[in-house]
This record gives sequence, C-alpha cells and structure tokens, in this order.
Amino acid sequence: MATVLIVDDNTIDRRLAAGIVERVGMATRHAEHGKEAVQIIQTDPPDIVLTDMQMPEMDGLELVRYIKRHHPSIPVILMTAHGSEEIAVKALRIGASSYVPKQILSRELADTIRDVLTVVTAKRDEQQALACLSEAHLNFVLDAKYSGIHEPVVGYLQEQLRNWQLCDDTDLIRVGTALHEALVNAIEHGNLELRSDLRDRPDGAYHYLGEQRREMSPYRDRRVYVTAHLTREEALIKIRDEGPGFDPRRLPDPTDPENIGKISGRGLLLIRTFMDYVTFNETGNEITLVKRRSSPMKED
Repeated sequence: MATVLIVDDNTIDRRLAAGIVERVGMATRHAEHGKEAVQIIQTDPPDIVLTDMQMPEMDGLELVRYIKRHHPSIPVILMTAHGSEEIAVKALRIGASSYVPKQILSRELADTIRDVLTVVTAKRDEQQALACLSEAHLNFVLDAKYSGIHEPVVGYLQEQLRNWQLCDDTDLIRVGTALHEALVNAIEHGNLELRSDLRDRPDGAYHYLGEQRREMSPYRDRRVYVTAHLTREEALIKIRDEGPGFDPRRLPDPTDPENIGKISGRGLLLIRTFMDYVTFNETGNEITLVKRRSSPMKED
C-alpha cells in the first residue's frame, strides 16, 4: 500500500485531501508545515509527498528543494490555491512532479497521484533491473548524410554511463566531448573525406564542401558504426567509418607550442585527454575509446 504524506497548515484542506487519498486505497500521514514533513521523511520516508505551497515554518518551495536534494526518488505533488501560482511554477521548475489546483482537488487528485506513482514505479523497476545487469552491448548505425545525427547518440551514451554509475557529472561532460569529437571525425574526416586545413580558410570551404558531399556518391552512402560494451567497471566504445582511413601518427602534435593554435589535431587531443585509453585500427577508420569507472563515485 502506497503512503502519501500530506503537508498543509489548513486542517480542513488536509482532511479533505486525506479522504480522497484513502478512498482509493492509499495510506496517509500528516504534517502541518515543511519542517514537520522533513522530520517524518527522515524517519519514515513516504512513497509520495502532497504539499500546500504557502505554510509557516517552511513553505512548499523550500520543502521541494529539500526533497530534491536529499530524497530525489520521492515525488512531490503540489496543491495550489489562488495566490500561490508563482511559487508553484518555481517548485515545478526545481523538481516537483505535478500539481493540482485546490478547487478541483476532489476531481483530479486521485488520478494525478496514480499517474505519478506509475512513473515512479517504472523508474524504480528500471533501477532494480540495472542493479542486476552485469553487462550490455549496444549497436548504432548512423546515416552520416544527416547533419547532427550523432548528437542523440552522444546523449544516449552519456545517460547509460550515468545509469551504470561509471562517471560523475564532470566526467560525463568530458566523455560527451570526447564522443562528439570522435563521431564528428568519423563523419566529416572519415566518410566525407574533408581535410582539416579547409577549416582555416575564411570562405567557409569546409562547410560548403561537406554539404555538397552529403548529397554525392560515394560519400552519401557511407555509414558510421558505433558499438558500446558496458560493464560495471568500464565502457568500451568503438566508432568505425567507411572512409579510406588515415595514419594517426602523421597528425601534428597539438601540444607542441607551434601547433597549439591549429585546428588540426585538436579533437584527438581532447579525446586522448578525456578518455582512459584510445587506439586506432591499422587502417585508421576505427577508434576504440575506453572509460573506466570513476572511483570513488561522488555522493550528493
């Protein structure tokens, strides 16, 4: 049985909400303000918090901030009365899950709680399943003729590394940068065969030629293949293009003072800096990136 903590300094409103919740088979607990709610959450966390916005001691906005920081898995539903709309919008922006105006509480509250709990249950089930998962293999095929097609893949892989707790927030940004650079290299330098020195030209030749080749054979027919092998200890990601390849040993060293201002080699420097291990195949059209588990993981 789900437990709903109802937080409201108005006794009548609190009892009204409790009656609605209990009629649909849920248990209730009560608090008159945010500070009392915090004490209850600390000792016996509920499944969901239903809170008024304007209260003494600690208002609804402060309560949402506290729950978001210390108990992010507990969803918060706001009860809004006339005059509290601005506070409610702020609370929704910082982490509240939903809201119900008090004037339609009897009609909408039960369904809103059920909807939020359905989402929460699904997320908890996913987290439990992830806790049992020991490894996973992901495969992507990118049609490189579409500009920006790599961006959703980068975002998805970042989310997987977060779910597997392989990276903290700082490393997720750095890994995302490395993946972005590797995929752009595969699409633009690999499949479209664009030379880096074209970027130095002020006439936009690099961009113009790239758009042309996205519509020309054989460039438009080439794909980029991304595979990711995830375990609890590391992520191994391979990115392969269908271009002719290159010799990465011939790239200028971007850390050399003479080359530091040049565009060529900058992406590879970022990749090698942000990943734990980087290597190319013999033909230079496949890069392997390894990111090992951050230790220790930072806790909020």
